Amino acid sequence: MTLAETISQFMLETYLTSSPSVPIRRFASKFAPSASEVNIPPAREPSATIPTAEALLNPPPTTRPPPLDVPARDPQKSLPAYLFSVGKTYITFYKTGLRNILTNRKLLAASSAAAPPKLDKHGRASTFPSRADFVLQARTRHDIARLPVFGLVILICGEFTPLVVVAFPKLTPYTCRIPKQIDILRRTAETRREASFKALRNAAPETPSSATQQQGNGDKSSSSSSHELTGAIAKLAPGHIARTLGLTSRIWDRVGIDSPFSAALSQRAVRKIAADDRLIRRDGGVGGLIDDEVVLACEQRGMNVRDQQARNLRRRLDEWVRTTTRGGDRGAAEAGEADSATEAAVRKMLLSEEVILGKGVTT
Repeated sequence: MTLAETISQFMLETYLTSSPSVPIRRFASKFAPSASEVNIPPAREPSATIPTAEALLNPPPTTRPPPLDVPARDPQKSLPAYLFSVGKTYITFYKTGLRNILTNRKLLAASSAAAPPKLDKHGRASTFPSRADFVLQARTRHDIARLPVFGLVILICGEFTPLVVVAFPKLTPYTCRIPKQIDILRRTAETRREASFKALRNAAPETPSSATQQQGNGDKSSSSSSHELTGAIAKLAPGHIARTLGLTSRIWDRVGIDSPFSAALSQRAVRKIAADDRLIRRDGGVGGLIDDEVVLACEQRGMNVRDQQARNLRRRLDEWVRTTTRGGDRGAAEAGEADSATEAAVRKMLLSEEVILGKGVTT
């Protein structure tokens, strides 16, 4: 199947299954993927064993870019022949990435139609929705939203697509990002957040230097009051968080003002990170995450990940989750208060240079 056929197939299936027309939905349902087609096991009996932490925490590998092994040039091979082989390698990479988006969409549909959640011995949902389900949903929606523009770029540029997408890395779905794109995005993000921290220090010297200090036993460190921001920090925090997480355009940085949408965007991002922290804690902890997911989780939280070893990132993420989810074992009556405390703790962590920039962390 050619790359153009892969894109056409995906767009057709997306249209058939999302159209509001009842006849079309009925027609599409006849061709809906079965559980066996997407390698989803059938619903477990109530007596089945509880899934492992790895299965609950880590989304499918199809949500990450496939391996890209660009061939080295053979001195005896002509330049046109070498460039042709490189072009074939990239086309294979993009075809795999596009197929993975389709696979993820089928997995998400099968997951949404799965049996109701089962409870473990502690009365918590142990199979669905898990942290892996939520990450699968977020990444699939991200990729599908970027598919039309990216598909058009591939159809027009063909083998020259890598040269074009490097200039617009954020328009590319996760599953189709080449290593150079990822490095450019991370390098740009780190430079921007370092500049933001410098501006924050100059504007508000009382910025907390660390949000990970341990508090004494018996102290209700999970209460929202212990994490509330005051003074100039509270006013500057939304814009700084938006820049740290790359939620707004760099054009606003050049102008010297915060985006008018910074408050709403930063609040939404804080809620998502806080929810992910609670899911990681609930589904087994950072120890159950594979190395690739540890890196992505740290990147989602605005941490510098370039030139960092996986074990150091894992330690930093574990400290983050333990800090933000203190008091997470409270009863249902206090769940709302615990959630607010987690969000307040996340907001304070995002203002810590030691946490975000990894100061003092050995590499």
